[in-house]
Amino acid sequence: MNKKIIYAVFAVIYLLTASPSYAVPTYGTEMPEKGAGEVGYQSNVIFRRDMNDSHGHINSVQNYLDISYSPLGWLTLDAKIGMGDLFRKGGNHPKVDFNYGFAGGYGFRIMALNDPKNRVKVVAGFHHISVHPPSKNIDSGKQQAIIDDWEWSIVASKSIGIFTPYAGGTVGFNDLIYRTNEIDRKVRFSRYCAGVVGGCSVRVTKDISVNVESHFISETSLSTGVYCKF
Repeated sequence: MNKKIIYAVFAVIYLLTASPSYAVPTYGTEMPEKGAGEVGYQSNVIFRRDMNDSHGHINSVQNYLDISYSPLGWLTLDAKIGMGDLFRKGGNHPKVDFNYGFAGGYGFRIMALNDPKNRVKVVAGFHHISVHPPSKNIDSGKQQAIIDDWEWSIVASKSIGIFTPYAGGTVGFNDLIYRTNEIDRKVRFSRYCAGVVGGCSVRVTKDISVNVESHFISETSLSTGVYCKF
């Protein structure tokens, strides 16, 4: 087996087993060329996101089919569809463990800087994710909830061989929209709207790459993905 592939596998295992990270994934700085695209699988695990007021915090596990297309080279359009759950606890409201339901999202990325000589890139983007778990009946009545997450980001990278580590910042809003017995629909924003992001893309082959990403401050989460160019 090629030594580069062996190193890549060990790097991915290390990143997957590292301490949990922290919002909507940014995808890093690797973008398809003009007229090309990518398809892949992405897992996004929110270990903890604190909500405002007396609503405790939420957890969520989301799995997506990702599709990206670059119509202009410097612009990439992203879309995702999949399933996600929601677990709400803490605060003055009942603990609710919602099952898996529809989840999806969309967004775009702009190549702000591409320096092939020094292998440095800067990418800015916007992404939105929405998770719609099925309703749950508990002692206090029928519970319904939706997670809506919007995020603006900017990340910079420096490629080293097959590895492209990157870091940057994010600003976003995470809403918990909920109802009890079909009434009292409310929105509760998350406590923090800004965060720091760090991650690494590993090129396993010419067309296949693995991406692992962490967010800090805004929430505690971990995103991993495997992508194939087409």
